[in-house]
Amino acid sequence: MVRPSSSPRASSRTQAGALGASLLLAACAPEPAPATDPGALIDVSFESRVGVLLDTVPEGAREALATQLLAEDADFWRVRAGRQVETALYRLVYRNLYVEGLGQLPLPPVDQWVIAPGAAERGTIDGHDYVFVDYTYAGTLLAPLAEAALADPALATVGGMVDEPFVLPADPESLLERTGYACMNESDFPPNSVDTENARQFFDDTCERGESECHITEIPGESCLEALENAVGRSEVMIHFERIPWDDARADEVRVGAQRDGGPQLRALDEGVRDHRIVYRYFPADSCAISEGCVGGSGWRRLLQFTATVQNLGDEDVALGDVGPTSPAVVNRLVSFSECHRHMHFNHYGRFEFGDGDMALGGKRAFCLESTSRYFNNEDTPLTHPYSCAFQGVAAGWGDDYIAGLDCQWVDVTSIDATGGVTAPLRFIVNPDEFLCEGALVLDEGGNPTFEPTEFRNEAGEVEQRFVCDRFPDANADNAVEAPVTLPEEGGLATAPCRRFLVGAERNCDYERQPGELVACTPGETLTLSCTAASSSAPVAVRVCEGSHALGGIPCLHNEALGVAVVEDAAVTVEVSCPVARDTVEVGGLVSVFRAGVVPGTDAAVTCTAL
Repeated sequence: MVRPSSSPRASSRTQAGALGASLLLAACAPEPAPATDPGALIDVSFESRVGVLLDTVPEGAREALATQLLAEDADFWRVRAGRQVETALYRLVYRNLYVEGLGQLPLPPVDQWVIAPGAAERGTIDGHDYVFVDYTYAGTLLAPLAEAALADPALATVGGMVDEPFVLPADPESLLERTGYACMNESDFPPNSVDTENARQFFDDTCERGESECHITEIPGESCLEALENAVGRSEVMIHFERIPWDDARADEVRVGAQRDGGPQLRALDEGVRDHRIVYRYFPADSCAISEGCVGGSGWRRLLQFTATVQNLGDEDVALGDVGPTSPAVVNRLVSFSECHRHMHFNHYGRFEFGDGDMALGGKRAFCLESTSRYFNNEDTPLTHPYSCAFQGVAAGWGDDYIAGLDCQWVDVTSIDATGGVTAPLRFIVNPDEFLCEGALVLDEGGNPTFEPTEFRNEAGEVEQRFVCDRFPDANADNAVEAPVTLPEEGGLATAPCRRFLVGAERNCDYERQPGELVACTPGETLTLSCTAASSSAPVAVRVCEGSHALGGIPCLHNEALGVAVVEDAAVTVEVSCPVARDTVEVGGLVSVFRAGVVPGTDAAVTCTAL
């Protein structure tokens, strides 16, 4: 199943109400229970199995790795289990778009998750070799009293229960490398938004093979369930939601956050800019990223990707509302149609900056304003909301997360001389041009929002207008965050240290480039490399990447590699197609070789030479 379109609904207490939101789901919901309790408590629980897939580790090193994993402590497995839990978030956050008449059922905030792993075991899952643990998950949602019924009629009364079935990857790591796009739901996203680090946030076990609304970048030949069974192994999970009696003490234990009075107020979170990485991408001259100013030009570019995270701390939603052709947001050009991406852009969501002085780089980015994470867990934060890219806004107590990897979610740092390494601040400023109303909308006699012209122009050269707003005096106080980032002299994500436990040749960290010049070859012809390890103590992964005449060795990710191999005792040959010309600068004929221990921390000494 994919994310079908559905009619939007908005709470009458929000700014979205002034923008003509529908009350469709509210009309369909049962009569609320008597308002005798200050809120609703919903316990969330399930059991699952998570592990480390050993299939991609050669037999000679596998037993030692299994012994190491069997000795890992509970915290190791909690991290692994948490990554698996995150693969369920997509369907829960967009649950209202899967089944008509139901609302979202988000999990509690992450810091409220209670994950209890059992003892590690060696065994098989769907025929795949594993070290795994069984674990339990528990958490409690705290929400306004009426929201339980809006999320699901079965939760309208105490004792009501909902069971949501999921099939999750037994190992949540390297999903894109192992299953391709089979489990990736790209609906409403630009092509190439999924990458090795964010794949779990696109995971949708209902995606089918072939043409479907799930798939944009590539059309897979397997369904998600088939791909999981064949390449990873499955964990079948039933997430249980149960309405429990109101309890003041329990509510105090799980309550997170408190809304600020007086209207919507935005806050940028520095944890977003701390989630950053460097990747390399080639952009042809007709790329949308060039036309929209996301990169400085065509060719190979070095990109500093990061996550932009925004919370709405206020007691009202911040909303653009409907972005249909005749909507106020479109007529007044708060949002504009992108001819290249072929969907609406909100051009004043945020500004990105890296560096200071002569080194400073920056730019505005176009976004859809959407509620993607329920950051607060309290009696004032709804479980459900109406927002999508068709009806845009961030609900009170919710946040909007633009994860690293999305198209244009970066600063192009290609022009920076990083000789010796360069450290500078990475900044994110939300609502830099005050197009979103952080305060009270100024309404006309009919109760409709009013607009004022600005100095900004859209892609068609038309004047963009913004809401007339009685802004809070300190509305900008929480809108900017920054974090220090070091650009290494060369390399990126694939050559950076692993930030968590990853194994196998497909992992995208801890590689190093083979010393010396790039390997030259004849464009379009087959290049054969002979690779020999300096030691037979541990297997070494070899990755052959395209070389750049402008930037040198490109540390490609696994799915972008020209060729991969694992070297053990004997020499291994790797055959690749020599890169052909891309443009007048990148004329082809160069490859770079990267290497890493298949098991983290092991010797990666290997030499590859052209035959």
